[in-house]
Amino acid sequence: MLNATACYIILLKVKKKEITHLFIISISLINMLESIVGFIPDILTSDGSLINRTPLCISSGFTVFGCAITSITHITVLSFIRTLVIKYPFFYHKTCKKMWVKATLIAMCYLYGFSWATFPLIGWSKYELDLDKKRCSLDWKLTQSDSASYFLTILIFCNLLPAIVISTTLYTSRKIISKRNAREDCQNHQASLDILENDYLNVCLLSTGTFFFIWTPYAVIGFLTILKIVIPTQLVTASAIFAKLSTITNVIINCFIVKSFKNQLLELRLIQYIRNINNKNSAVHPCDDSKINYS
Repeated sequence: MLNATACYIILLKVKKKEITHLFIISISLINMLESIVGFIPDILTSDGSLINRTPLCISSGFTVFGCAITSITHITVLSFIRTLVIKYPFFYHKTCKKMWVKATLIAMCYLYGFSWATFPLIGWSKYELDLDKKRCSLDWKLTQSDSASYFLTILIFCNLLPAIVISTTLYTSRKIISKRNAREDCQNHQASLDILENDYLNVCLLSTGTFFFIWTPYAVIGFLTILKIVIPTQLVTASAIFAKLSTITNVIINCFIVKSFKNQLLELRLIQYIRNINNKNSAVHPCDDSKINYS
């Protein structure tokens, strides 16, 4: 619902669509796909656990894993773009305004994400029943000899590398804005860009914190797998739940905390209708302090 609302507002309400808008639409769509496909194993296991490693289960595992890595890549590139806006605004307006640049960056995110998800299908590791037998996931039991090398590579390029990029962009953005705030000769410039920069900084900060909060459990599982330490079933279940939270937190962070987006949200007819009903109810039942007996 939140992702669909974000897509509706950006597509129909935002007249001038920047590269960040297109990234948010793409993230929302990939999160909706991940949510829909991810519910398939939950429906199949509503009365118990998965017994067999079926093609449907493998397809679901491939899609969910591909969507997850693609979403992480989107967030990573988007953090870099926001830092680029703050540090090199003229370069951003000159380069990132071009449609082929926007399309190329988004396509690269999908290519990167689903390339990693394809390797288990062609022989490098494999998709297997998860340890809690609730879904198809990666080969955490290392039943295939090359699964350990795949986990190590995934851990580096799909977890540690994005974490480093997102953290670095946050540090760079905070440093640039702090320097601008300290310059007395740039007060006019600061007044014109203060709201935009603060929004970007808040989004970068929340994106960084949420990334570590959501994906650290799977990073822990990856480390335990590489070290061949027995993984608790509860940790696997908790990690899957945390990963599903990303389909909600991404759109909340990138849209609903931004002031301009919240203004567009309040202009929706459904929101205005709800607000009108609340106002009418308040008018019919006013709170009259004089009628309250405090004795």
